[in-house]
Amino acid sequence: MSLFEIKTRLTIYKDCVKIYALSVFVKILPKKTGKRFMAYYITDECIGCMACLTNCPVDAITGDRNMLHIIDPNICIDCSACGMVCPVEAIRDQFGEVCKFIRRPTHRPIAVIYEELCSGCDFCVHICPWDCLELKDPETGEHAESFFGICELVKPKDCVGCKLCEEVCIKDAIRVESPVLVELAEAEAAD
Repeated sequence: MSLFEIKTRLTIYKDCVKIYALSVFVKILPKKTGKRFMAYYITDECIGCMACLTNCPVDAITGDRNMLHIIDPNICIDCSACGMVCPVEAIRDQFGEVCKFIRRPTHRPIAVIYEELCSGCDFCVHICPWDCLELKDPETGEHAESFFGICELVKPKDCVGCKLCEEVCIKDAIRVESPVLVELAEAEAAD
């Protein structure tokens, strides 16, 4: 097989990965209802601060400043990234429970990569809407191609904890967790 054929197959593979990764998040109720399941909605308590709109990884939220915002049920992926940043807790889940505002950004869940499980497939890199993840060569720290590196969270401050990477990871090498809880667990394990 020539280098050209390998590159062509890799390109086709990457396109298939993107299509598969997006299909993971299409949640349909039973065919009888014809309705799409939506977990989150915004109540009249919304002050139009636009925090949810700027934090949504798939642009499912619309609205103007100081006006009630709306979540589009056909776009929403039920990740709760909007609820974590709503200062007035105007976002509810499918059970009507308030999504709790997490005041300190350092306490919000982000992608945690378990390197020993990562195969370097790059599914997560392609699905991340904020380009927070990258494959890196573990020895040099330089950018690596598919299957020749380990995933790394290169922009932790941009990660909104949407769980797209976690859902698409076939090796369970990524988990979206609170950094504070991870630190506490590591401290307990060390004792």
